[in-house]
Amino acid sequence: MSALPTVLDVDTGIDDALALLLALRSPELRVVAVTCVAGNVTLDRVLRNTLGVLTVAGAEEVAVAAGADRPLVRRLTTATFFHGVDGIGGVPLPDTGARVVDEPAAALLCRMAREHAGELNLVAVGPLTNVALACRLDAGFPRRLRRLVVMGGAAGVAGNVTPAAEANFFNDPEAAAVVFQSGAAVTMVGLDVTLRALFEAKRYRLLRDVLPGRGDAVARFAYGIMERYLEADLAAGLEGSPLHDPLAVAALAQPSLIRSRPLHVAVETEGRLTAGQSVVNLAGVVERLESRGDHDDVVGLTHPAPNCEVALEVETAPFIDLFCTRLGLLPD
Repeated sequence: MSALPTVLDVDTGIDDALALLLALRSPELRVVAVTCVAGNVTLDRVLRNTLGVLTVAGAEEVAVAAGADRPLVRRLTTATFFHGVDGIGGVPLPDTGARVVDEPAAALLCRMAREHAGELNLVAVGPLTNVALACRLDAGFPRRLRRLVVMGGAAGVAGNVTPAAEANFFNDPEAAAVVFQSGAAVTMVGLDVTLRALFEAKRYRLLRDVLPGRGDAVARFAYGIMERYLEADLAAGLEGSPLHDPLAVAALAQPSLIRSRPLHVAVETEGRLTAGQSVVNLAGVVERLESRGDHDDVVGLTHPAPNCEVALEVETAPFIDLFCTRLGLLPD
């Protein structure tokens, strides 16, 4: 099978950088462009980080487009506690001759979907603002995608920003709602699986004495940026860092690493305490109501059509092995 043409839509903080490196080192994928959206950090820093990561990987030829600098209707929420003020844990970026293209991200996504009709894959690992804007720009865009892998949401676990919401959906619930109503072939890689895709602190410590002076540029950079990430995640009570965004890339490159179910997903946009919640109908049924004048009556059940493949299980050890091998994060 030939490599899948793939665009990554990123808000490049630390795990986005790791996802970019994994995609570029996955022979199953051919990264044809990267689109940038504000999220983990502001858009200017996202662009800087993305260009720098591509330079580290020797992939300066990949087109990078600037997208939304804020959510559709809300105030931007960044996450420098986890990613550092610069978004990559203070690790220096190399000089680069790469530049951002003039084409806006949403327009680039629509054009790529037309040029690779039915074959383009999109891995979206930030707020879904750019993807929603592309859906609004071209109504045919969602159905031209072969697969849209979204890192976001949660089906059966609590959120990581609020008890209800995962960070990417919390940052732009309205955009997420647009995308899940678009008709795209969506795979949701949410907290149910990413919290189990843990790069443990003890594994990082095994690399401490050997990797900084031995690994290639990608391995050294990946090792460097993970220090801040681990520090924050350990402070949050975890035993390591969840590889949220790299798992979304791996779900496209090697789908057997996750197990999913076709389910109906809606995103809450109005709740004061639940904005950004991904409401996943695990039961597969809802009650059907009819009006009885001054009240409604339950008269039966309906079965909402699935609009998403929801990842519910992950092969953790094989994924971590894949991630470490491809990025060179190996102790010997």
